[in-house]
Amino acid sequence: MKMKMKMKVRAVLLVLAGTLVSAPVSAQTVWKFSNWLPPTHPVTEHVIKVWAKQVEEATQGRVKVDVIAPLGAPPAHLDLVKNGVADAACITANYTASRFTLLRGLELPFMSNQNSAMSIAAQRTYDKFFKKANEFDGIKLGGLSMVGPYQIYTTKKAINTIDDFKGQKIREAGGLTKDVVEALGATPFFAPAPQTYEVLSKGVGDGVLFPPESIPGFKVTSAVRHGIHVPGGFNQAAFALIINEGKWKALSPADQTAVEKLLGEHWARLWGELWDKTNAAGIEQMKKDGVEIVDASPALLAEVHKRFGGFESGWLADAQKKGVDGKAALAFYRAEIKALESK
Repeated sequence: MKMKMKMKVRAVLLVLAGTLVSAPVSAQTVWKFSNWLPPTHPVTEHVIKVWAKQVEEATQGRVKVDVIAPLGAPPAHLDLVKNGVADAACITANYTASRFTLLRGLELPFMSNQNSAMSIAAQRTYDKFFKKANEFDGIKLGGLSMVGPYQIYTTKKAINTIDDFKGQKIREAGGLTKDVVEALGATPFFAPAPQTYEVLSKGVGDGVLFPPESIPGFKVTSAVRHGIHVPGGFNQAAFALIINEGKWKALSPADQTAVEKLLGEHWARLWGELWDKTNAAGIEQMKKDGVEIVDASPALLAEVHKRFGGFESGWLADAQKKGVDGKAALAFYRAEIKALESK
């Protein structure tokens, strides 16, 4: 009798053990976010890491975003995410300008001094006009954001007239930024943003086309002595949060819904509002560190407008090739910026 009881107990235990082994376990999904910005950069601390925490909270811990050191150079991040080396990253469209020709329209000169307005307006313009062109084919677009206004900072020579640009080697990031430097009569040279201090401090370049935040943000303050500002910037730069398509599709519908609420305009607002604050802080920091910043004179500003006149018409032609009504898109973008600036 005791033997039969022992056999029954053993059988029950075996069944229970088998059940525990075969029971489905809800494994945590971990996304590797390759971050090429400095670890102390405000965007790293107050946008990327904040967003990562929001994702984990929204999915009740089922999705974790692990912000790690860059897995490659900044221009390589589009391919790193597309090929699954990284699961998510931020990219600047300038580094792969030939692919993102529509985003160039968002970067045109003199748009706005307010990043939050530009970022939200950019996301809305993309959704309404650009999305159908599928420039992000093979990648999940998490959100657009704008960086600007780009101004020019030089190491030795103050810029007061258009002729002062001659002979100046100005760091650019590709795309429209290169065209801007050339149109001003300066000599463009490319360097990823994190290398700006090195190339300027060693005399490789004479200046940089950067938003105000990025001078202290990339520790460049000690290398520059002068700044020339124009209203709305010499140009802007479109950034994008991108996610590996396979990793996105692998999420459960519930987690996709939860994370989707943290994309698009949510991302644009998070980024834009932070950049507005850091731009203002960047200008104050430069002044404290002895950087002389002046606004362009009416004569210089008129000459800059004249030289930039072909940028918009050139982009309109490119937009038409992709089946986009560029005039309508720009009108919408500018109207959205103006409305958002007034709020």
